[in-house]
Amino acid sequence: MKNILAFAAVLLFVTTASGQAAQIKVRILYDTTDAASSAVAPLLIQKIAAQPTLFTVVNSNERNLSIIVDCYIESANDSYSCYYAANKWQGSSQAFLGGLGVVTRSADDAATALFTSILVAVERWNSIDRRMLISALENCLALTKSSCTVPKSLIPELKVKSINLSQYDRTGRLEP
Repeated sequence: MKNILAFAAVLLFVTTASGQAAQIKVRILYDTTDAASSAVAPLLIQKIAAQPTLFTVVNSNERNLSIIVDCYIESANDSYSCYYAANKWQGSSQAFLGGLGVVTRSADDAATALFTSILVAVERWNSIDRRMLISALENCLALTKSSCTVPKSLIPELKVKSINLSQYDRTGRLEP
């Protein structure tokens, strides 16, 4: 019950606090011939797909996020030992987003723990990404007398695609 409440709290926080405007296209990779990975990864995929405002599951290179999942279980009575490693794609380069190793008694518990960690990592990335975009815009405005292009994810807040320093000051500085 404690895990379910923690999961619900993280999910509520991420869905309400996230500045994510567009869905994240997620590709999950796992060894389909491995019984333990095949027990956990489809459950993780279901949990991700159940959040359509945040994620879209894809099976192609048209992804923003790649997640590698691997699990091990010695015998049916043993615990699942699983990990994930997630990489955020930006163009043709990638950055490590996060990872986690868990040991749980069931495949569902493993999928829930991995999913909760992924939500936290995505929210952390969105927060860092937002701060970097605001900083880049403010640096541009400080260095030029003309207008600067507003980063795409900040357009809904500023309601313009291009802005100069005077306009930005009148709208009030953005909070990271």
